[in-house]
Amino acid sequence: MRDGRIFGITTLVAIAMTGGAGFGQDSTSPAISLQEMAQRLADLEERNETLQGRVIELEGAEGRNWLSEERATEIRGIVTDVLADADSRTSLQNSGITAGWDDGFFLQSPDGRFRLNVGGMVQARYQYSHIRSTWDPEDGSGYQTQDDSPRRFGWEIPHARLDFSGNVFGSDTTFGLSGEFANTRSESFTTYTGSVIVATPDYGSYNGGLQLLDAWVAHELTDGFSVRVGQFKLPFDIGWEIGIANQLTGDRTATAYHFGLGRSQGIELGFDGDDIRARVAMSEGANDNLFAAYKLTTTRPENSPYFQNQSDLSFSGRVEWKLAGAWEDFDLMTSPPGEEFGLLAGFGMHWQRNKVYLNETAINQTSNGFDQFGLPVSANNYNNWIGLTADLTWNIGGASITASGYFHYIDSGASYLIQNFGLISGNQSNPGSSNPTFDVGVVTMAGASLYGAMYLTPEIEAFAGFDWMDVLSDGFDQGLSAVGSGNLASYNAYSDPEPYFGITAGGTWYVDGEDLKVGVSITFSPQEVSPNWTTPQIGIRTTPGSDMYVLRTYVQLLF
Repeated sequence: MRDGRIFGITTLVAIAMTGGAGFGQDSTSPAISLQEMAQRLADLEERNETLQGRVIELEGAEGRNWLSEERATEIRGIVTDVLADADSRTSLQNSGITAGWDDGFFLQSPDGRFRLNVGGMVQARYQYSHIRSTWDPEDGSGYQTQDDSPRRFGWEIPHARLDFSGNVFGSDTTFGLSGEFANTRSESFTTYTGSVIVATPDYGSYNGGLQLLDAWVAHELTDGFSVRVGQFKLPFDIGWEIGIANQLTGDRTATAYHFGLGRSQGIELGFDGDDIRARVAMSEGANDNLFAAYKLTTTRPENSPYFQNQSDLSFSGRVEWKLAGAWEDFDLMTSPPGEEFGLLAGFGMHWQRNKVYLNETAINQTSNGFDQFGLPVSANNYNNWIGLTADLTWNIGGASITASGYFHYIDSGASYLIQNFGLISGNQSNPGSSNPTFDVGVVTMAGASLYGAMYLTPEIEAFAGFDWMDVLSDGFDQGLSAVGSGNLASYNAYSDPEPYFGITAGGTWYVDGEDLKVGVSITFSPQEVSPNWTTPQIGIRTTPGSDMYVLRTYVQLLF
């Protein structure tokens, strides 16, 4: 319609111009005028076609824009309707829960007052443990409670954990709950001589059984102070402060397993400052793993009920001073490339006083003097334990060094060998099953570990280190003097032990940081390993002479 009007107007203009031209000229010029008019009409038709094409193009573009806007409006309306319908549903309207991944799976209320973090750990490990010489297999005269197989090897799942944490009623109240599936078929295994050895007394008695690790509730008070109650790792040393998943070798060191305190139940007061943080706990006592199966203080508080009171009084504490770096960098026993320089010094102390428990169920009620077998015991005496530790962690971005030192003083008035619950040889007058306790007096011991690591590439790290443990003084010779001859070797195996010295070297491939990594390491001890230093968690077994080595390789996944 529009281009028709344009064509009519241009035609009228052309006729008017033609008429005007004819009246103004003489009779001798009509041919020239007609020729000019024809040219002008041709020019006008060409321009008209150009204008018509442009108009069609503009109308098409306008139609397309209208269609796009209309479609967008319709889509927005559909989306709005769907969201409105979802909001109207009761399940979503009542909860408004958000879920996702934030370095771990989580569920959280919209206002953040309630949050649940769900995670876990799976570590699959192959371990080969070799001792060059074994103990005398003759029952009754040799070290009858010790392992006598030169080689033990195979796959295992040393750590399969579930972890739950979060906060309730706001960020001030937090909680933690974790458990580990035990990898032991029972608490002991039998060697070919018929003797029994405790493999991992810290774990449960059924294969794959879920063992409670942490169960606590904490509340932030004010000005950096907080309080925590439940079961948790006692504040003491760096070896236990850092979790298994973030250890350099994929597990704790031998020194940390023996001289650390483990977990207990109680109450803890904490302080977190910019450069200082401290923890003090009053608990049921520390987990006594100082001499492996021989218990100097006898406390094993983890998961114990109230009527098995492990310690009359026990205090543990740790203070950390951050000289440089960020606190979160010291949660790992490694320093990835690009990390800022960090330096952390830690100090710990422990004291407890307790009586002895046998079979983990009842206190030994034998009186001072002599037991029913005629042996001198001090079951009602107290055991006093003082522990000290200091450590230094140095992170330099691509390399790290961790050093720890320990000292323990135990006045052991009632100690016992957990492996031997049978009758003492030569004292069969009163049948039954009773584990005798012995006053071995004051026992002092010291230990140290030093580990260094360096990244060879952004994902591959090499490390090396050593562990040392030694008994400085003990009263075993006097305390065990009345033990029957048939069992004397078994008990005296723990008396005057040789120092432990182990060298460890290996590497780690961080496929995805600590969340997915592959590690390999070998630990070598060039000398005798006394029964006191048996560490089955990492394959260290006792040997009466020569050397011992353990090869470990593992794959670890955190989620």
